[in-house]
Order: sequence, then structure tokens, then C-alpha cells
Amino acid sequence: MTATPTIHWRTEWSNGSPKHLVSFSDASAEQRREIELAAGHEGIAIGGDRWVTTVDSKLIEFFQVARARGFHIEFERDEGGALNLQRLKLDPATRAKLETMPNFTMVELAGSCPVQAQGHVDGHYWYFRARGAEWRLEIGGNENGTKAPGWWHGEEWPTDDGFGAGYLTDEEAIGCILKSVELYQTEDRGRFEHGHPDHERTMLDGWSYGSLTLRRVVKRPGLSGPEVVARAKTLGIEIPLTADREIAALGKPLPSARAFDRAPGLRCSHR
Repeated sequence: MTATPTIHWRTEWSNGSPKHLVSFSDASAEQRREIELAAGHEGIAIGGDRWVTTVDSKLIEFFQVARARGFHIEFERDEGGALNLQRLKLDPATRAKLETMPNFTMVELAGSCPVQAQGHVDGHYWYFRARGAEWRLEIGGNENGTKAPGWWHGEEWPTDDGFGAGYLTDEEAIGCILKSVELYQTEDRGRFEHGHPDHERTMLDGWSYGSLTLRRVVKRPGLSGPEVVARAKTLGIEIPLTADREIAALGKPLPSARAFDRAPGLRCSHR
């Protein structure tokens, strides 16, 4: 039985810039030359076993060509756990701040429209989301969205077209995350507790941001759906576009499900 020629592909990162360590097995010298020529044609710079790609390189097309020529491609996967921070393109000061943040880990930062990230801080799950003209960070929920967060912070991201938050750079997204985590670790969080004079407004703000559903809000301050809307209008809090639909759903039982994947692949959110 003839062995299948294989490309072994491992990506190394340095401040957001990838280099690929590439080796071959069961491939002849002629087959290797053909593959290297195909890689060069797709904008990949060959430097021995280290191949360099840019934003103009066409990796997908290269992989398609390699497979069409009978090659198997074996990708070395990153180990599970905290994100390799070298994947992120950051200013030196931001990188130093991120790497020294106490009791903080980040598992992933990815996507656009929305940009999403997640990890743990002080032993609690956190989730970051940026889309349209705003971003928010939530702490204390869980990955599948079945537990509401106990703390959140959100802000507008002003742009001319109103869609800039969905295209945050690594530097911009990490800046928002670090700002929020610092607030969480240093501010008085009493307003998130029952009995605090600002508790009701905090819950309404959370609904406006998208951190809480209306169903969860009515349980906390003890208001009806229409009362929540009326109070938010009185306080000048923006009403979510889903308000009417959420009010109509309050009288209906929740659908039963074993699990709910809020952000599969960190590319979308159904919350």
C-alpha cells in the first residue's frame, strides 16, 4: 500500500503575526517542489521549513490545490487552556498589562460582527461582545448562557456608520476588556445587590445592554414587563428592539432544552 504524502503544518505567532513551520512526510523531492511552487503562487513566502503568510496570501486556495494533488494536511492543534497571547497584535504597554492582570485568563478572542471573547477572572466566567455601536463585558454567568451574569459594564463605540464595534482590532478589544476588568476589581459592586438604591437602574441598564433578558429583569426588581419599559423610559434608558417580543413571551413557559450554545465558535450569539 502506497503511503499518502503529508504536509505537517504548525503555526507560530509573534504579536499577531503568523509563521508556519512546515514539514513533509512520504513525499518525493519533486512532489515537495511542486507544492512549494503552488504555495508561492498563492502568496506564501517559502523560507526553508518556515513559511510566512500575509493578509494577501490565499491559504484556503493553497490547501485546496495541495489536496487536489493527493496530499493530506495534518494541522497541529493548539493545546486547550488559556489563549496564546502572541496571537494578538498589541502595543507593548497593552500586552504587558494583559499579561500581568491578576487572577485573569482569556480562552479566546475572535470573530467580527460580533467580536467575542471569554475567559475567567477571580474564579468567575466572563464574556465580551462588541457589535454595532456598543460593547459590553459580563462577569458571573456561564458559557452556555443558562446562568445570568452578576456584573456587567457596557459602553458605546461611536463611529460614523454605527457598526464600528463589530470590527474592533485586537488592541481595541483588549483595551475594552482590561478597562472593564479593572472596574470590576476596584469598584463598589453594591448596586448589583438587592436593596441598593441604584439596583433597579442597574438591572434596567443590563437589559438595555443585552446582559439580561426581560424575563430575568422582572424577577429581580419585581416589576411587570410593561412596568420595566415604563421605568426605563422615565430614566432615559434605551429600550431594546426585542422589548415587545419579550413582553409577549413572559406569559409563556420557557422551552425545555438540555443545553443552549450561546456562541458556537465564538462567531454568533443568540442571547
